[in-house]
Amino acid sequence: MKRIGFGLLVMIVLAGCGGDPAAPPADAPASPKAAAPSPVDRRCADPDLNDKQVAFPGTGGFLTGLLLGTGRTVLVLAPQASADACSWLSWARQESTAGYRVLALDFGGEGRSQRAPDGKPSGDVLSAVAYARTLGAERIVLIGASRGGTAVLVAAAAAKPPVTAVVSLSAPDAYAGEDAAAAAPRITVPVLYVAATGETSFAAAAQTMYDATIVPGRRIALVPGSLHGTSLLTIAADGAPEAAKAVTDFLTTVAPN
Repeated sequence: MKRIGFGLLVMIVLAGCGGDPAAPPADAPASPKAAAPSPVDRRCADPDLNDKQVAFPGTGGFLTGLLLGTGRTVLVLAPQASADACSWLSWARQESTAGYRVLALDFGGEGRSQRAPDGKPSGDVLSAVAYARTLGAERIVLIGASRGGTAVLVAAAAAKPPVTAVVSLSAPDAYAGEDAAAAAPRITVPVLYVAATGETSFAAAAQTMYDATIVPGRRIALVPGSLHGTSLLTIAADGAPEAAKAVTDFLTTVAPN
């Protein structure tokens, strides 16, 4: 695997590890007036991540996140409510080891990201897509958990040029003004919907959005249990192996590393 360059944006040292949807803006950088946050230590309480922290333009300032790996395919990870980029860390490390480059995002006003007055999570995802393109990514896959799942579906319907694929984990069909059910028929790239059957409303939302999706590459995985969002992909023993396998198989098919 070849290493992808970092483009014009600079890797910086950030901090904070916190809790974890109208047409979103085009996936283009925001005003160059955005200032980077001050360097501080211990992102996700792990000093080994200090050099994996990045900042990039958002719709109203800078956004932050973690960037791991050197693969040609970039996985953009969007967190669920009451979580930030750190919530993806174990799975992000696993996928970077498997050969993917992984960008775990802090939504505006969370982690170290600045909040835009009229910002939407889907707009933050599109800003992350724009940043991934500056890195020379050959393929970009959006993966979101719960609130983040709604955001990546709305973003996938709006991204120009299109991203490669999108994965939704436990996403509500609408969240905070963003309507993923309305976006689903406009998505033109392969989609995987994942939810646990024990979470009846999220499983029903996944089925509704799957039924509304018309792209031939759509898939759905309704798995046993009641785990939610990123917990479906945890490496720990209490994870959902069926969900993890569905995501791995999907990535292998649509975006090999």
